[in-house]
This record gives sequence, structure tokens and C-alpha cells, in this order.
Amino acid sequence: MLFAVRRAPGVLASAVLFVLGLGALPVRAAVPEQSFPAQQAPPDTGQFLPRWLHLHGSVGYGWLSSPSTIRQRYEAGQDFEFGLEARLRPRLRMRLNAEYQVLPAVGELNYTILALGARGESSTFDTLSFDWRQRGWLGAGRAEVQYRAFKSVWLLAGAGYGYMAAGVRPYHFEDPFGTVDIRFPGSSGWGVLGSTGLRYEFAGFGPVLGAEVRWSTFSRRQDDLQLWSIRIGWQGK
Repeated sequence: MLFAVRRAPGVLASAVLFVLGLGALPVRAAVPEQSFPAQQAPPDTGQFLPRWLHLHGSVGYGWLSSPSTIRQRYEAGQDFEFGLEARLRPRLRMRLNAEYQVLPAVGELNYTILALGARGESSTFDTLSFDWRQRGWLGAGRAEVQYRAFKSVWLLAGAGYGYMAAGVRPYHFEDPFGTVDIRFPGSSGWGVLGSTGLRYEFAGFGPVLGAEVRWSTFSRRQDDLQLWSIRIGWQGK
């Protein structure tokens, strides 16, 4: 018993030295994680236009405002526009547009039936009225400059060339020697288109939208027409 007690301090000392020896052993450093270079996103191959060109479009209603003798033949119709835009500066951009304006033509014709009396005097017997509709339209190409005068307000000015189909036949004469179509005010024909207006832009549901009002003049040899239009437009990024 005494021998066991005397050996206990020696065993304890040996255990302490063993633990200290374990602590003195070199500790292996953790294996560092390997870093890989960041991969760049593949280029966008779906863009078919140069980066300095952008698409735009608008839709609305337009009507012929003057002269009054021609205005009464037409009702308001749909107005469509589509084209390309170049943003030259933050406050300046240029557009090349194709425009199509629907002009519903309304016609009215009255026939008066006369009856002859016993003495050869004429008296009204009856009156017949006919109404019909034709499809008139105005198609044009226009170059336009837009300048941002305020935070969201743009001033518009442009010029172009177009054709108006009146929806009614011109005066037509034909004989053995030739054929003549006489142009009259309101008839079909080519002309120069000029326009000016205002555009207010706002961000809604993602894309930039614009509400615009535009006044246009269509000058031809037979007449000068004035038109108004109200549109909602979409502008590409």
C-alpha cells in the first residue's frame, strides 16, 4: 500500500509531461481555399441595333382641324407612329419616324325628285338622302428634333413628306386623246409635312412612357391641311 502511494506522484508527473509534449508538437496550418477569377457575363448578342440607336413607338387619335370645308368630310381616327431615336446629348435627341393616320371619310348625297305640273311648273315631290363611309388615310416619313426644356417636358419640331388618300375619287375625264385627273381641295395627293408639339415623359410599369400633343400642317398644290393628334408613346432603353 505504501508502495502504491509512493508511485502515484511519479505517474502524475509523467502524465503532465506527456500533455505538455503534445502541446509542443507543431500544428499544421489549415489548407487555404483556392480563389478563382470572376467570370465575366457573356456579351448580349440579342441586340440587333447599334448602341446609339433606340426604338420608339406611339399610338393615339388624330383629326383634321382645317379648312372647315374639308374637315366636315372626316372623323377622328387612330394614329400610329414607329421609328428610331439617336440620343445626341442629355437634352437633345433626333428621331426618324414613320406615321400612319386613319381618316374615316363620311359622305352625304341628297337627290331631289321634281314633279312637273300641268303648266310646266316644277314642284318638289320627294327627297332622298344617302350616307356612306370610305377609308381615308395619311402616311408620312418625318425627321424630328426633340429638346428637353424642363425636367420631363420636351419640345418637338419636325418635317417630312407624305401622301394623303382622300377616300373619294378625283374628277376624272377620259376621251380618245387622253385622260385627265383634276386635283381639287381635299383630293388625294403628295405633300410636305411639318409638325410641332410637346411631350411629357414619365416612368410607369418599367419602360419610359410619354404623353404628347402635336400640331401638323400638310401643304400640297391643291390645299393646305392642318391636323391635331394626341398620343401615348413608348421609348426603348
